[in-house]
Amino acid sequence: LFLFSYPRAKIDPASFLFDAIAPGGWNRRIAGFLLWVHVVVSYAINSQAICSSIDRIFFHRVTLWGLDHKDKIRWLVLTLILAVSSYIVANAVPFFKDLVALIGALTSVPLTLLIPAIYHRQRLRIPLWLPTKDSIASYSLVIFSLAFLVAGLYGSLGSIEMDWKAHPYPFACH
Repeated sequence: LFLFSYPRAKIDPASFLFDAIAPGGWNRRIAGFLLWVHVVVSYAINSQAICSSIDRIFFHRVTLWGLDHKDKIRWLVLTLILAVSSYIVANAVPFFKDLVALIGALTSVPLTLLIPAIYHRQRLRIPLWLPTKDSIASYSLVIFSLAFLVAGLYGSLGSIEMDWKAHPYPFACH
């Protein structure tokens, strides 16, 4: 993509380099194909790592249809679930910025604030929902983390809803 778009970008390149290539020509088709190959290869590599982690953590215990003893079938089911869920998420969220906001809302607060506070309370054997004089700071952090998580999730889902109203609904071709 870089080789086809950079020479045409001039001094002020487009924010999306693909837009610097004139529509309709062979250069754009080749760049589009190479971009597609890049996405497919990236997804294939990342999905294998994610599926391996999911299988190692809990999916190897699934006894439905005897999957705990059928490694190849279990891997097929797991990769199919990941592919279908990826397709649904990619088509249900209208814009990449909305997807990034949703992922950020779901992960940033729990990873940076909530989980450390919960681990701290568990390490000191303090009940999660019981505030004590010595644990008011970690208890406050748990409460504020949950409030920020809900606020971030509400904001990102609101942004997705606004984009759905302004643009075609999920899975709509445009």
